[in-house]
Amino acid sequence: MIRRFLKDADARARIGDETLALWIEEIKDAAYDLEDVVSTFVLTQEAAATKGVVHKIVDNLFKRPIKLYKVGSEIDKILNRLSKLNQSLERHGVLRDKNVGDASSSKQRINDLRRTYSHVPEHDFVENEGSMMELVTRLTKEGNSGSPFVSIYGMGGLGKTTGAKMVYHHEKVRNHFNYFAWVFVSQQFQPKDIWRIVLKQVSPSVDIQGMEQGELANKLFEVLKEQKCLVVLDDIWNKDDWDLIKAGFPEKTTGSKILITTRRRDVGEHAGRRCFLYQPPHLDDTASWELLKKKAYFQEDATSRVDYEHIEKLGKGMVKYCGGLPLAIIVLGGLLSTKQSVNEWETVKQNVKEFINKGQSIGEQEYNSVFGVLGLSYDELPYLLKPCFLHLANFPEDYEINVKELCLLWTAEGFVAVEDKARKCLMALVDRGMVQVGRRSSIVVGRIKTCRIHDLMRDLCLEKAKNENFFHCINFQVSGDSKVRRLAFHSNDNIVDGLPRLTNNRERCLRSLLCFGPKAKDFNNLMKPLFNRFNMLRVFKFEFISSELSRSQYHQIPEEIGKLIHLRLLSIKVCGLVFLLPSSMVNLRCLQTLDLRARGLLEMNLCTRRSMNVLSKLDHLRHLYLPDFFGHTCLDEDGLRLRLGNLRSLETLVNFDSRYCELDDLSQLTKLTKLSIKTFQALGEINLVSNLQSLSVKTFSRHSSDLIDIDPFLSSYPQIQKLRLYGKLVNPLENIFFPNLVKLTMGSNFLKVDPMPILGKLSKLRILAISSSSYYGKKMVCCKNSFPRLESLSISELLNLEEWRVEEGALSKLCHLEMSLCSKLKSYPDGLRNITTLKEIKLTRMEEDFMTSFNQKGGDENCHEHRSSKSE
Repeated sequence: MIRRFLKDADARARIGDETLALWIEEIKDAAYDLEDVVSTFVLTQEAAATKGVVHKIVDNLFKRPIKLYKVGSEIDKILNRLSKLNQSLERHGVLRDKNVGDASSSKQRINDLRRTYSHVPEHDFVENEGSMMELVTRLTKEGNSGSPFVSIYGMGGLGKTTGAKMVYHHEKVRNHFNYFAWVFVSQQFQPKDIWRIVLKQVSPSVDIQGMEQGELANKLFEVLKEQKCLVVLDDIWNKDDWDLIKAGFPEKTTGSKILITTRRRDVGEHAGRRCFLYQPPHLDDTASWELLKKKAYFQEDATSRVDYEHIEKLGKGMVKYCGGLPLAIIVLGGLLSTKQSVNEWETVKQNVKEFINKGQSIGEQEYNSVFGVLGLSYDELPYLLKPCFLHLANFPEDYEINVKELCLLWTAEGFVAVEDKARKCLMALVDRGMVQVGRRSSIVVGRIKTCRIHDLMRDLCLEKAKNENFFHCINFQVSGDSKVRRLAFHSNDNIVDGLPRLTNNRERCLRSLLCFGPKAKDFNNLMKPLFNRFNMLRVFKFEFISSELSRSQYHQIPEEIGKLIHLRLLSIKVCGLVFLLPSSMVNLRCLQTLDLRARGLLEMNLCTRRSMNVLSKLDHLRHLYLPDFFGHTCLDEDGLRLRLGNLRSLETLVNFDSRYCELDDLSQLTKLTKLSIKTFQALGEINLVSNLQSLSVKTFSRHSSDLIDIDPFLSSYPQIQKLRLYGKLVNPLENIFFPNLVKLTMGSNFLKVDPMPILGKLSKLRILAISSSSYYGKKMVCCKNSFPRLESLSISELLNLEEWRVEEGALSKLCHLEMSLCSKLKSYPDGLRNITTLKEIKLTRMEEDFMTSFNQKGGDENCHEHRSSKSE
């Protein structure tokens, strides 16, 4: 009921009801308190149920009634708060409909200010001839192939409307079409008004007076089918908006074309199955500076040479804050156009981010400021997506966010129930242009591996998070008694200076603590007060580059961590850290993700056998990332290993070491989809479930002549899609076939036999990387018609390779080729010249003879298809 009210109230606050927004925060706070009380009671009772019989009897007779009374009293207090809040809402008339009219009129005024017109000239365009002509060609293409729809999409302020105007007025476009229409759609419209506006422009002779809505749609549809018209629908916000107006626009190819501008990629995809999608790129440094000069009316002949050089340096420094976003550059240029002297430009530089984000009138978010424009995207987010977006501000500026970790964080926070839903939420933010894609998955089409957020979008995110008290970054200046539930700590110095203050100035309701910085010092003493105070923590992420302790010192995770019974995600990544896991961690019954990845050692406290197997008690774990190395004390005096067989919910297991972990336990992990294993010994067949999709095996030899046989182990998993093999192997892949393998990475395998004839038979292989002396033979051959689907090939550090031959039909789908440090390879393969799909070639530290051969065989002549990168 509370969630339903908050969702509805949030929609009301979104259209300008600021009073209601304040009440929403109080109701959210009460709801959080209620959830904390109930979940704490449930978890403590579950823990009590695991105790002995005597303990249960004592608890049921004496402790349980007292606990129930206390919980009931706390719940009554919270319900009274909610009741008083409800009475206040009714007394002040916050929910009455009379406020909606004022809010709607305010929103309508913003829409009117943002309205675009085709005849208004554009002076803010830095022309990209290639992109412009691509759009022009799509719009003027004759014939019935293709789609009548073209969509320009991207984040607010990217120049979508500006680009659409330039295309709309392009000479070739004006000569191709007979009639033109431009209509500003935006967030508030009536379908019949859109159709009426378009009809007036493409068929002015038609009498539309008195036409009903259906007649308008039908008439427009017929006109667009019969005539060659270009219709621009500027600023469509979502798929539902398109569904309201699509009846007037033909879906099949006609002489007419429909150009859409939108912030969301999925709008264009929804409009037409073969809709051409175009996302304007962010401006590079050169184009950004040219646009800034144009808007600032800055000319070299208007000032002295010395001042010009100084101002140019200041301007190029300031424009970097804009991150290539045209709107931000225009806002900055508008301000600088009123500044003539070097001193004035230096003054602006001191507060450049504030000026860019909020416009010239700092503190007032004008409709055309960066915050004003980007803020519209946030205001229109569905209720579920808002906390996901705000959470992104937890990460430092320019941080490459691992999508897997992000989804685990959102799940642990309770924003979503499962990781698949988290990925869908992220893709929704990507489609809206609010999150940028980093690296994409090589296995699952459309899935992204890393993402980032534009600096200006992050500034908006920080501002909204602060205003809504969603989370607090340690750099914000807020009162010490702020009841914040999420905290992020970004440090450029030693963390000791910042973290102790948190224990004194924050309430105990903190749910999430994320720490990023260069150094960690005195880990144990830092963590104790945090774990003692913040018992409601669900997420604790501690990520630092290095530890200042010597190798003889231990970082003991404090026993107090056992008090964090709500903890769902624990991530401690400190390079050089030596862990001791306390036995109290068995209390973390809600823990789903434990990430201890670091270049350090994991030591188990072996005072008792129970403490050695503390991990085996965490039966709710779904993702376990062990450190890179284990310490010798992971084996107890009887030689027993770390047991993980009880972790039946485990989906991810990374850095499993066969010396210290029990191999047989793997057969019990029936939900495992990703496994990374290290071994010094041969691996036999293990009956693991068929869910496994990603496998990494690292073998370590005690002697240089040792070869480790893992063929029986690999043969257990023919269904895997992603495989990494590192270390010396015996006949790898020779007797094994992986029909579903998509990506293969090999390193330091020291193979004597050319692996290409075998690998070339993998019919679904799309990505292959061979590096670090994986093969030390002299000749490598890609046989005829081999590698039918391979798209990316990387070959590096094959130090003995002298000849590489590519036969006819091999590598027929290859798009990307990367080669480096193959010092004896003298000739570029002739067979690569005939591969028409090859788009990118990157050559690094290759010998001069090879580079000469590359150039002679068409590398430079086909520069429109091949891009070579050569470094000394």
